[in-house]
Amino acid sequence: MARRARVRTELGYGVFLSYSGERDRRWLPHLQRVIEKQSRPWYKPPRIRVFLDDSSVSIGPQLWGKIEAGLDRSDWLVVLASPESKASVWVDREIEWWLEHKAVDNILLVVTAGQLVWDEQRGDWNPELSTALPTRLSGKFEQQPVWKSVDLRPGREAGFPPDVDGVAFGIASVVRGLPEDELRSEGLRETRRNLRTARIVAAILGFLLLVASTVSVIAVVSRAEATRQRDHAVAQQLITQSSLLAHKDPFGARLKALAALRIDPSPETRLAVLNASINPQSGLFPHSWYVMSVAFSPDGRTVVTGGGDGVVRLWNTATQQKAGNSLIGHHGGITSVAFGPGGKTLASSSHDGTVRLWDVARRTPIGPPFNAHVGSITSTAFSPDGRTLFTASTSDSWSVQVWDVATHRQIGKPLSGSTYAAPVVFSPDGKTFASSSGDGLQLWDTTSRAPIGGVLREADRIITSVSFSPDGRTLASADLDGSIRLWDTTTRTPIGKPFASTSTGIESVAFSSDSAVLAAGHEDGSVRLWDVVRHSQVGEPFIGHTSTVTAVAFSPDGSVLASSSDDTTVRLWDIRTQRQVGAAIGIGDQTAALSPNGQTLAVSSDATVRFWNIAARRWAGDPLVNGDESLPLVVSVSPDSAVLAIASREIRLWDVAARRLIGKPLLGTSNVNALAFSPDGRTLVSADLDSVHVWDLAAHRQTGTALDVRATSVAFSPDGRTLATNTENNTVALWDVATHRRIGETSASHTAQITAVVFSPDGTTLATAGRDNTVRLWSAATREQIGEPLTGHRSGVISVAFSPNGRTLATGSMDHAVRLWDVATGRQIGNPLEGHSADVSGVAFDPDGRTMVSWGGDGTARVWNVEATVDPVRSLCRWAKGAFTSDRWRDYVPPGPASRSLCPKS
Repeated sequence: MARRARVRTELGYGVFLSYSGERDRRWLPHLQRVIEKQSRPWYKPPRIRVFLDDSSVSIGPQLWGKIEAGLDRSDWLVVLASPESKASVWVDREIEWWLEHKAVDNILLVVTAGQLVWDEQRGDWNPELSTALPTRLSGKFEQQPVWKSVDLRPGREAGFPPDVDGVAFGIASVVRGLPEDELRSEGLRETRRNLRTARIVAAILGFLLLVASTVSVIAVVSRAEATRQRDHAVAQQLITQSSLLAHKDPFGARLKALAALRIDPSPETRLAVLNASINPQSGLFPHSWYVMSVAFSPDGRTVVTGGGDGVVRLWNTATQQKAGNSLIGHHGGITSVAFGPGGKTLASSSHDGTVRLWDVARRTPIGPPFNAHVGSITSTAFSPDGRTLFTASTSDSWSVQVWDVATHRQIGKPLSGSTYAAPVVFSPDGKTFASSSGDGLQLWDTTSRAPIGGVLREADRIITSVSFSPDGRTLASADLDGSIRLWDTTTRTPIGKPFASTSTGIESVAFSSDSAVLAAGHEDGSVRLWDVVRHSQVGEPFIGHTSTVTAVAFSPDGSVLASSSDDTTVRLWDIRTQRQVGAAIGIGDQTAALSPNGQTLAVSSDATVRFWNIAARRWAGDPLVNGDESLPLVVSVSPDSAVLAIASREIRLWDVAARRLIGKPLLGTSNVNALAFSPDGRTLVSADLDSVHVWDLAAHRQTGTALDVRATSVAFSPDGRTLATNTENNTVALWDVATHRRIGETSASHTAQITAVVFSPDGTTLATAGRDNTVRLWSAATREQIGEPLTGHRSGVISVAFSPNGRTLATGSMDHAVRLWDVATGRQIGNPLEGHSADVSGVAFDPDGRTMVSWGGDGTARVWNVEATVDPVRSLCRWAKGAFTSDRWRDYVPPGPASRSLCPKS
């Protein structure tokens, strides 16, 4: 490169431009560029180099030396003739040098101002008229030279002269020794050649760009496909993990399902979120930490739970939802909770060594905490009069402290014992309290706080829990080996043999309100009931918890048992059915219908219809007496919830608000077994064993002829134009309501009777339930079956309903269970909703889809919270309360997919 630079600097110039004046200085750089650019390919150096002092002279102290070097290496001197150059010393000096060292024949003249006049007689320039001629050129030319003039007109201050190209070609033609027209032709040829070359290069570059773009697109698509496949695989892994963690780690299960949806949105990942967020079994209170304690309020309307996160939560037993704000104040896990007499005050103890009192109504603390100054308080209990609070604590050894509730001060010295302490419990009359002392029980006089007799010992047993029976006659103690001993509180002697089970480790025992049943929570997650008189187990164990049951408590009426567990849940169990409970409503063993506004359940029984207010959980108003007691009643509520249709042999219409008949009965039918209002409420359809009748409610008469079909279920399409009825051939027939013509029929896919049919809210899909244990979905337009049957029920399906958004299907069965289905995937959501003890004859959603009601042959209706099916993501995020953070993503999601926001910001 150094050698190349040296050679380059020694190259000569074809032209040296000599000029003077600011006017010429402005346009000469352009002339220089035009001369150097003409007649050459774009990729080659110029054929003619032009010396111009502005661009060719480098900075330095020897200006003339550099100009002289430029003159020396130049072939032609071009003098820009003008009055300014005539008067210029530098121009004169340059001409002088040229004439001394080179020939005058290599001087070209370009007139930029003034004029040149040749005097033929003298054979030289006319000195008076040649105003642009440098003086040193006088007498130097033997004959008149050819020169060019440049028109530099006034007013063209920033522009270039219009004939610069002509001047440039004239100079170049002389320098190169070519005629000007030939030079121009050469330039044209070069231009065309350059254009052809440019086109070829552009085509090649375009082709290469196309190839590169194609390769890039292929690479991007391949990379995107690889990313998609990786994300899909990770999402599938998260779905599997979420399912496995559902009972062991609900928090992790829900986060993983939500992450799967964010990584790979699809019906399958949405189903995973549904399964994680839905409360699959009513009667389950989810927590984010283990739960150590549970208790019912004295009126049974509230359940209080204490979590390992130090939070006390209150739950409404009717709606099975959280009731108001949680109680926050402890700095350690809650170990026990207890209501004071009347239920207005609540006490909670914690591993932080304190006990706090709470105002239940206001959800606020009462005074400062009781501070026992010990490592942990394991339990707390109110005395029956509510004036005194007893706490059991452990440090190096256990002790019982007594506190004045009014002053929050300790009363007397602690009662000390051995190294293990079970909860303190009071006898029903409050005169005695009991505590464990490791391998025995100690009874104490409440007033004097003195021990009553010696320790009731159980050899080689570590007692974990004690409980007085409500009648005060019996004391139960449980131990780590899984056995229960009953003691006579009067004689202080054991009653019979211990209760023994195959499950070990009992953490908590509790008596029912009638003292006849004892409940025990085991380390294996089971809950067992024992008959106190017979000393025998009652029924099968309650199975649902996946970890140690930490506490059990009966409701005041003894009908429900609550159990808390290390698996982060609290469950409610129906003692009568020995199943996990829903919110049961006693309606009698008859038919029912939910009003479209979701507020009222119309229940028919013994020729009367009563109305149950769902929200208030009580009967509303007087019953309607229909008068025909010989047959069961069929009921249906109009879309505006204002009219009730009741049918047996005849159909009567009732004004629900006024509780009065509307017009005369609709006659002319046999025993009615199905009713349905049209969406606009103007038409009613009734089905009997022989035919289906269509009634105009405004005219109060039948329209057209009866539909020739034997149906037990009828349903209108959302637009009211089509009617669907089941048939005796296990198909569904579709009818044009206006013409009463049969317009289509599904295939006979069901292998047993179709018991129920319903349209989806958008009218595109039909759902049918059958006694063949299946539910099937059909296209309303083509009458073709959609996907595979929905299977899972163990007996005939007899009721079906779409949620308002059409994405969820509820079914009730003769197997006593309700199941929820995801319509998009055709798969079941969560576990069956159990609680009914007979056929589930009806299911219905409220208008917003957040609540579902089921009723059946056991004489009860149950209200289920299915809010998560409406918006499972929002449900999960509301449950997490901001805990689904980016840090959690890193902890729970495999590497690969970029971290995404799990929950919406608003």
